Amino acid sequence: MKRDRRFIWGASLIGVAGILATLIGGCAGTGAGGGGGAAGLPWSSGGLKIGYVRSDQIVQKYPDYKDVDNQLRSENEEWLVEAERMASDIVKKESEIEELRLILSSEEKQKRDDELTQARKDLQKFRQETWYDESSRYIRRRNELMEPVNARVNDAIWRVAQDKGLDVVFDTVSGNLVYVKPAYDLTELVLEELKK
Repeated sequence: MKRDRRFIWGASLIGVAGILATLIGGCAGTGAGGGGGAAGLPWSSGGLKIGYVRSDQIVQKYPDYKDVDNQLRSENEEWLVEAERMASDIVKKESEIEELRLILSSEEKQKRDDELTQARKDLQKFRQETWYDESSRYIRRRNELMEPVNARVNDAIWRVAQDKGLDVVFDTVSGNLVYVKPAYDLTELVLEELKK
């Protein structure tokens, strides 16, 4: 049976901090969580158990992330070599045009100028599509390589959160909630309320 995974990505750091301050404040007031010290983690407030992960440490210590980084660097090197080859071809064409400018017919000059212009456009397009577009080759490839690694990390977070009986897990680096117990999902209730 596949688990229903609902991640709350993009929750603002301020919003998460506010929620946690309220929850932790409740913990400190009741004496839960070991007086607010780190030894009392995960905190508990009125039955709500909270944990956290440090994604920077996971990225640093989980070897699969390093493998993805190495693979992406290798592929990026190939793209850089291709861009450099295209740029060298442009410089070569510019030199040829300059050297032959006096002996070329006007039609031949125009033809070579057009080829040079097209080569510049091709290089710009290559760079744009490879690195600078929102959906560039680099970004698509990074996402493709990262997806299975992120899925394994998210599955591990879910398993640990459920094994520890946690209700909420957040990432201290990004400030995002990375796990919320499915029982707290109010989506269907809100949709029902909207139908009234």
